[in-house]
Amino acid sequence: METETLKGTKNYTPEEQILREKIIKIIKEVLERYGFNPIETPILQPYSLLSSKYGGGEEILKECYKLEDRGNRKLGLRYELTITLARYLNENPNIKLPFKRYEIGKIFRDGPVKKAREREFTQIDFDIIGAKSELAELEILSIFEMVFRKLNLDVKIQLNNRKILLGLLEYAGVKKGQNSIILTIDKLEKIGEEGVKKELIEKGLKREQIEKIFNVLEIKGSNEKILSELKEILKTKDGREGIEELEKILELSKNYNLKNIVLVTSLARGLSYYTGPIFEVFSPEKTNSSLAAGGRYDKLFSKFIGKDLPSVGGSFGLDAISSILKTEKKSKVYVYLIPIGISEDKFLPVVKKLREKFNTDFDLLGRGISKNLEFADKNNIPYCIILGKQEIKSNKVKLKNMKTGEEKILDLEEIFELI
Repeated sequence: METETLKGTKNYTPEEQILREKIIKIIKEVLERYGFNPIETPILQPYSLLSSKYGGGEEILKECYKLEDRGNRKLGLRYELTITLARYLNENPNIKLPFKRYEIGKIFRDGPVKKAREREFTQIDFDIIGAKSELAELEILSIFEMVFRKLNLDVKIQLNNRKILLGLLEYAGVKKGQNSIILTIDKLEKIGEEGVKKELIEKGLKREQIEKIFNVLEIKGSNEKILSELKEILKTKDGREGIEELEKILELSKNYNLKNIVLVTSLARGLSYYTGPIFEVFSPEKTNSSLAAGGRYDKLFSKFIGKDLPSVGGSFGLDAISSILKTEKKSKVYVYLIPIGISEDKFLPVVKKLREKFNTDFDLLGRGISKNLEFADKNNIPYCIILGKQEIKSNKVKLKNMKTGEEKILDLEEIFELI
């Protein structure tokens, strides 16, 4: 029997899981402050849904885990949470719009294993369904800003528009295989200019087409300067609309004083269903991996509900975020009771009373004081209560602050007030 953890999956220690739960708590609090409500969808899905042209596209489908049940039905493990939202909306046609939802769950991708990217990982998705206004994008960007501020992480929110990329390809005369070309452009920061050019040549582009593409990708400067230069180059309908939408988002962002948004014309996002603004969040000083991402997808749900439904959403990568934050706690226990030479009927009522106020644990092994204090110290438990015959006789307990080493003899009620 194999006992090693499968490559690309992970066990989480209490220390790691406490940090993950802290991150989730902050994200949930922010999302609910912005009017989002939780839902839950199945991990197991029909493969026909996951592989539909309304799904994640060819690239992501290569990483989809495929299964078959006893009835020979083709199934798959979800590779993201947005595609399962489509099925949820189809099964709940009377939802009032706009619908602001979030979901926290495991997703699975059979892709290359690297740091901060596993085969099994947790995503936190949030979406606004039924809103066409750029105010919806502003909500997403503002949530990113608030969450990472609360996590004390300096981030940059990269912003682009799928329409600008389409306008760029029209400008360069690229008519076939546009999504594949866009995916290559998206690799610019990972494989560099020469790597992208080599891949574009392999995909059949001419050198003059590649030159035109890089004329646009090499535009640098402030957001305003980039948009100004794009206006001079991209004259097609898609290009003009993409620029106008980004201008509106940036103008709205001034109301929330969002200063960490940067335009990146090569940003594409891997999923083919995006139709408008797209965004990705990085912490430049900490990691090159994406911490959060999202975008607008107005066409995704038409197959399932019979009409286009304007939508925009975002996603947090819990594992990516936790990988760059420092773990702080080894235990959620706040008070640890050490009974010394007394029977259960003497100390269990005290444990019960403490648990009405605090996360409380007690010695189950009958160890002495020094061993118990060592245990509490190694697990970063803030307070120990020592309860022996003398304390029972005087109706007091001894409280030890594990950080300062200070000890006090107190009534139980005094302990509640003190800690």
